[in-house]
Amino acid sequence: MSDKKEKTVDYRFKILYAIAMIQIVGGHCRDGALNLFYDWIPYMGTHLAILIFASGYFYKSEAEEKPLDFLWKKTKRLLIPMYIWNLVYGLIVLILKNFGFSIGGDFNLRNLLLAPLYDGHQFQYNLAGWFVVPLFMAEVGYMLLRLLLSKLKLKLPETAIFIFALIVGMLGIECSIRGYHEGWWLMIPRAAYFFAFYALGVYYKRVLEKYDKLPHLAYFGIIALIQMALLVIFHRIPIYVISWCDDFPEGSFIPFLLGAVGIAFWLRIAKILEPGLGKAKGINAIADHSYSIMLHQFLGFMAVKTVYAVLTKFGLFLDFNMPAYKSDLWYYYTPQALPYYSLIFYLIAGIALPVGMSVLGRKIYSALRKNGGK
Repeated sequence: MSDKKEKTVDYRFKILYAIAMIQIVGGHCRDGALNLFYDWIPYMGTHLAILIFASGYFYKSEAEEKPLDFLWKKTKRLLIPMYIWNLVYGLIVLILKNFGFSIGGDFNLRNLLLAPLYDGHQFQYNLAGWFVVPLFMAEVGYMLLRLLLSKLKLKLPETAIFIFALIVGMLGIECSIRGYHEGWWLMIPRAAYFFAFYALGVYYKRVLEKYDKLPHLAYFGIIALIQMALLVIFHRIPIYVISWCDDFPEGSFIPFLLGAVGIAFWLRIAKILEPGLGKAKGINAIADHSYSIMLHQFLGFMAVKTVYAVLTKFGLFLDFNMPAYKSDLWYYYTPQALPYYSLIFYLIAGIALPVGMSVLGRKIYSALRKNGGK
């Protein structure tokens, strides 16, 4: 029984999730002194595409048979935890302001209930949680699209469904290019971008995966040619900050081409690494706690900075900028002895602390359920 269950785990995607998480956390702490092919496959514009693609890969048609169950499942797993933790971080900001901290917005109904839907940066410490709402919209939206096609008895080819999703994504980016990316409008390009890559994940599993058999040399050669073409055309490999969707000078198609290339590159890397790293506990821990890492990575960064702040009281790290520590979320102190390489501590803490919180939370929840059942 255990062997059969073990075979159902696709360890390629465990590695893929882990790669996306490392890139996202690293991207928030000046790369964390870990440059994973960044010059050729920039994180910004690819890591979220990888994450959403991987989510779409595991979409199941059963969702269309019980749409209300699917909606509740996604609400319970995505939105409810987001709101609970938003309240927690709001209280943290409120408390820290009594100790001279100015990071984070006001503790009010707008920041508690509305801002998480279209902004996500209201309390700063949980700003990476902005991804929850567009992911929810993309997953539910895709299910509703398939459900509508089913009700209308339209048996469209998978390719046509993906092309439609890509067009939706491009229209969303076009809205952003035309200036519709502020306030509530921001929900449109975010959700459209996620929708296209979620659909790509489904499309890859149902259509493209069986053709993914090119030898490594030819495979990576094609990727290199595409990236070199982008360099020739734009004199740089484009990067995008999807959280704000406010900078798409290359038009509405290139963001999806760049994301698809990043997915292709790291998916093949994951396939190569699967025999040796697929079952590694660290890789699986990162993959299995991606939601927690997204929400709490900045708490890990702050933990590192707090250690430095405390050590200044003992005459160490006296060049630590205490005012910046209390006012600038993006301040990363690097000791003079290890100016760049010490960023790795932020990367490690930004992953390890959220994973630890998630593991501890699940153990507490299990214990409470066990005791409640007696």
